[in-house]
This record gives sequence, C-alpha cells and structure tokens, in this order.
Amino acid sequence: MHRFPMAALALVFMLSGCAPFTAWTEHAANDPKLQLVGRMDHAKPEEPLWGFPGTTARFRCNCTGVDVAFEDLGTGGDEHTNWVNIIVDGKTETKVELKRKATWLKGARGLEPGEHTIEVVKRTEAYAGTVRFFGVSVQGILLEPPPRPERRLEVIGDSITCGYGNEASITTTNKYTEPNTGFHSKNEDISQAYGTFLGKRFDAEVMSSCISGTGIYRNNDGTTTSTYPDRYGRTLPDDEQSTWDPSSFVPDIIIINLGNNDFNVLDADKVPTAPEAEPFKAAYASFVGRLLQLYPSAHIICSIGPMMNDNYPEGRQHWTKMQDYVSTMVASLGDPRVHYFAYTPIMSDPYGEDWHPTAKSHAAMAAEIGTFIEGLGW
Repeated sequence: MHRFPMAALALVFMLSGCAPFTAWTEHAANDPKLQLVGRMDHAKPEEPLWGFPGTTARFRCNCTGVDVAFEDLGTGGDEHTNWVNIIVDGKTETKVELKRKATWLKGARGLEPGEHTIEVVKRTEAYAGTVRFFGVSVQGILLEPPPRPERRLEVIGDSITCGYGNEASITTTNKYTEPNTGFHSKNEDISQAYGTFLGKRFDAEVMSSCISGTGIYRNNDGTTTSTYPDRYGRTLPDDEQSTWDPSSFVPDIIIINLGNNDFNVLDADKVPTAPEAEPFKAAYASFVGRLLQLYPSAHIICSIGPMMNDNYPEGRQHWTKMQDYVSTMVASLGDPRVHYFAYTPIMSDPYGEDWHPTAKSHAAMAAEIGTFIEGLGW
C-alpha cells in the first residue's frame, strides 16, 4: 500500500552505503498481538466497529513509528468527525482526524528507538459516529502485548463521562449565556476524562459506557424511550441490533453518573425542569437492580455530576432535589454493594463547551471519587 516509497528509500540507503531504513510492517485489526479494549462489534474480526469513546487497540513494539488505518462512518463536519489519540508510554503523542474513506493515517513518528507501549484510543463519543478499525503499521516489530490489568472499572454516564468539550477552556462574560458553544468533536478527549484518570490511579482497565443526551428516566429532549438503560445492552449505542455480551467485561467497580439530562428538559420558557420524583427513582432502582444481577460482585456508585447547582435554574433547587432523589433511592435498596456519592459542583469558569467540565475539572472529579473508592477497600 503506502509502504512502497519507504521500501524504495531503504534500497537507496543500502546502495549509497548508509544504514538501511527500518522497515514498516502492517498488522490487521485481528492480529493477536493487538490487545483490544472496550465495546466493539467483531462481526468482521479483521475490521471491528468502534462506537463508544475509549475503545482502544493496545500493543507493545520495538519501533520508532506508528501509523493507523481507519474509516470514519460519521457524516463529517464539526460534530460528526471522529478522532483518535496515539498514546506512547502513557503520553499522548498526537491526535489524528479520521477520514470518511478507509485509509492509512500518519500517527506517531520519530520515537526513541526501543520498546514502547502504544494505545490507539477513540477519543470521540458515539454521537460523532462509528469508526471501522483496520489495523496498525509500525516502523519496527510488534512484541507480545502487555499484561491486562487485574482490576476493571466501568463508567456509565452521559456527555460528562464522555469528556464532552473538555479540551476547551472558556471564560464566561454573560450570566448563563456562555459558553453555549455547541458540540465540536475535536474538543472532546476521553483520555482526559475522569474515568481514564481513575484507570491510571488504580491501574485498572476502564470501559467508558457513556451516551450523550440520555437520562435514567427521560432524555434531555423529554422522551422516555431510548433512555440510557434502554441502550445499555448494545455494543454500538445507536444500533438496536447490536448486542453486548456482559460476560466479556466484568467490572469490580461501576460508577453511574446519570440524571443531569433528566433535570435538563426545557419548559415553554426554555428553563430546565425536574422530573417527577417517583418515576425517576423507580427507573434508577430498576437499572441498578439489573446491574447487580449482571455483576453480583461489583460495587455500584450512584453519583451526581458536578454540572448541577441550586443557582440555576433560579428557585428550582435542582441540585437539592437530585441529591434527595438519588440518596433516598440508594437507601431504599438497602444493599451494601450500592453507594451514593455527590461531586462538588463547578461554580466558576473556566468551563468546557456548553458548561461541561474541563480536563482540569475531570482530574478534580477523579481525585474526589478516587478517595471514595479507596474507602471501599479497592
């Protein structure tokens, strides 16, 4: 494919008496030396589909360069173009914009000679679109994959958990009118979201099962169908026919960060409204019960995200109501595996896009709930 010019260049070096150029080797997506992490559709093992953010191909190589092959099935534009991170030895070397045709893309080049652990991470959420992964090319050789972490963490949530707009840093100038930016996929990075930070803190494999706009009882458009619990069982969240096998990833800890959208349905005056208490609590309790059946050994943390407070909408006490709804629901279950946790609200700028947490705020979230998790003995 695109390696022919490099092979020719190697020949030139040899003929001129110089040391030969290190060869590139291509590896399909189903190469056993590629360790695949997260929910993926493997109907075609050589070209799996990735929808959720944080889906990853991890591998080790003795190499000085890495390229990747993808096809972006999103529709393009600011909202529906996907991006991946190329992370080398724990540091993001580059972010790569995917293309709407299957193609090789330049990744990380000029690495120090020697062994490296590489992660190719879908940084964008399913709203940006699904992507098709074909494989990697390394300037060097693939080694046996790194050992998988023994601990497993699943983070369940909406746009906050996905890292919506977390690469932006916006200072407000008008009360409640900024930063109403809209979604720009290039500004979203799951690698700088609280779930990823927790994975590093606890040396845990993380699955980010997050879907923007969804709620536990109703979505942010007011609909009570296709809510988060309705879509949880899917491998690709926007594909009703895709079915996730829960036995393929059994978490030790599950963090639920849902409810913000339930409290964000606008009334006729374009002001957010709260859901009715009992339907909300019933839907939440049912979902937690379902998770307990799937993962009887897991601890489940029902958390309240940091985007809510009692200042807005004025007089409606959404933050107080949300705490009451979730804490009483958890107490009603009476199960020692189920816990309640509330993050500290973000009360001042800078903000990410559409008032979401910045990467710095995500780090603070991870620090807060990480201490709570340590208290569970993990």
